[in-house]
Amino acid sequence: MKRMTWMVAALVGTLCLAGQARAQGTGTRVAVVNIGVVFTKYEKAKNFKEEMERDLKPFKDEAEKIKKNVLDYQNAINNPKVPEKDKEQYAAYLRTLKRQLEDLDLEARKKIGKRQEEHLVQLYKEVSAQIQTVASSNGIHLVLGFGEPPNEDLLSFMNINRKLTGMDMGSTVPLYFNPALDISEHVVAALNQAYRGTSATPTGGQK
Repeated sequence: MKRMTWMVAALVGTLCLAGQARAQGTGTRVAVVNIGVVFTKYEKAKNFKEEMERDLKPFKDEAEKIKKNVLDYQNAINNPKVPEKDKEQYAAYLRTLKRQLEDLDLEARKKIGKRQEEHLVQLYKEVSAQIQTVASSNGIHLVLGFGEPPNEDLLSFMNINRKLTGMDMGSTVPLYFNPALDISEHVVAALNQAYRGTSATPTGGQK
């Protein structure tokens, strides 16, 4: 009888402790971050993208000119009215133009590729650090990242296929979560405040 009384008391005590833990919110708190939204709205990332586009523009313009010449020579080769001797010459021109395109692509990669790689690594470090700051200041224990294209049809074939491909490769894709768990905008706000040189005071979506 004493043993039974002790077991009942222990059970009541355990239930009380569990109730207190729930009341104090000591359970694991989870949040999600849409990396697509963060990189799209982070001002530093946007400025870098614009900078890259400006640097790439001369290469793109030159590539368009070459592609136009390629198309003209290709159409001439396919034209039955063009003499065969001319077609052979045009074919040689085509090979030269294609080599020019390859050289242009290689030059662009050498000039911009390394810088793009360095910027991406730096941006990721800043985003990751800010996610940790927002999470720790709001008592969040786990943050899951996912990629969803902002301002696009999420039920389009391309987006659905992208998600299924990710899951087929072993990735975890959130199929549903309460919007209150999404701290993407809070991370963006903190990043932009820090980038503008102001003091960031991040706040999370969970209270």
